[in-house]
Amino acid sequence: MRTLLASILLTAAATSAAHANAFYLSEHDARETGRGDTGVATDTDPSAIFFNPAGIAVGDGTRVSIGGSLIIPDASFTPTGGTKYDSTTGAQVLPSLFVTHQINSMFAVGVGFHAPFGLEIDWPVNSPSADVIQTQSLRTYYLSAVAGINLDQFIPGLSAGVGIDIVPSTVELQQAIYFGADHTCTNDTTTAVNCGSAHLDGTATGVGYRAGVMYKPRFAPRLSLGLMYNSQVKLDYTGSADFDAPAPYRSQLPPDGDVSTSITIPERIVGGVAYRPVDRLEVELNISWVDWSKFQELAIKLPNGTSAVTPEDYTNTTSIRFGAEYRLPLGAAVRVGYIHDPTPVPGQTLTAQLPDADRNDLTAGASYKIGNYEASVGLLYVLPTTRNTPPATGSTTFQPEYHGEYDISAFVAAVQLQGKFGGTGANPQPQ
Repeated sequence: MRTLLASILLTAAATSAAHANAFYLSEHDARETGRGDTGVATDTDPSAIFFNPAGIAVGDGTRVSIGGSLIIPDASFTPTGGTKYDSTTGAQVLPSLFVTHQINSMFAVGVGFHAPFGLEIDWPVNSPSADVIQTQSLRTYYLSAVAGINLDQFIPGLSAGVGIDIVPSTVELQQAIYFGADHTCTNDTTTAVNCGSAHLDGTATGVGYRAGVMYKPRFAPRLSLGLMYNSQVKLDYTGSADFDAPAPYRSQLPPDGDVSTSITIPERIVGGVAYRPVDRLEVELNISWVDWSKFQELAIKLPNGTSAVTPEDYTNTTSIRFGAEYRLPLGAAVRVGYIHDPTPVPGQTLTAQLPDADRNDLTAGASYKIGNYEASVGLLYVLPTTRNTPPATGSTTFQPEYHGEYDISAFVAAVQLQGKFGGTGANPQPQ
């Protein structure tokens, strides 16, 4: 018989939290998606609230940007010596809304909504790791208020911005419980005498902040520099757990009741440099560092008052993003990009709850502007990649329970509409 559900629930809840930490999303503006999600050195649109709040201080008027990204993931798991199982995760929508307003030539403010951490992942009920995960969903919603200052009159080309983030979050997971060799279960009901299920959900709200600077020096008008910092956000989840099992086994499980845990969304530093070798062409390189190493373990308080700890052992990552944009006549523009994004998840904690691997992404996009309005599309393709769990060593410490091969890829399609209202049309810094 498998271990008691106290440890099963712990593992599931822990890796749901890991799902929030390790699945970082930056597709919050179709324009930036098309150019490799770069923008820390150049973005002066409302989406600068996400990419670099210093950018909102550049420009005039009131600007509104609304958009969404359709994310289509593809994942499968092939147990060692076994049959391939495809994830049943469906397409998911990632919305965004940003509004900025110039108060005067020096100050601007903005508010934004985006969801940079967590999505949903589903596996069929007959998958070998159904007792690790069947359905898992984690959402983090960032409500951001920012202020920007244009320091051009003091240091030509310099702007800065700061903001506060209010971060409500939800988590939900469901898994099977096996009490023998027969693994015949459904998502919600027991269909075998030795099969049960667990369902957990919880909510949390955290607070963080962001800050950035952007510099477009007058002595090098084709050059742009940017630096942005996102603070960590602690989320203290409280929720409930419901356990179902046949009568002979129910006493082996914790009682239904309250559960709690805490995770910390990691801090992030992004630096970038952009250059315009000719008037219509701009290229940008961004380097993003994320402090995943703080996520070493996760403790869960169970309904019976006991606590347990699951190791995660994440490592820090540095991703590289490159983008290029060429502006055509009559308000059109085309974009391409490339992203190398290493995974923080070590092989020892690689499971179906987050089948992550080093990613290489290709991007492309286009936009068309008429007067004060612009429509953009962006496409991103995560190239197919394969990752194997470490071979079994005979020890159950720091290694997945199920060994095999994960195959992953993804496709993202983003659209964005943006408009400017009021203002003179002047821009105090070169674009």
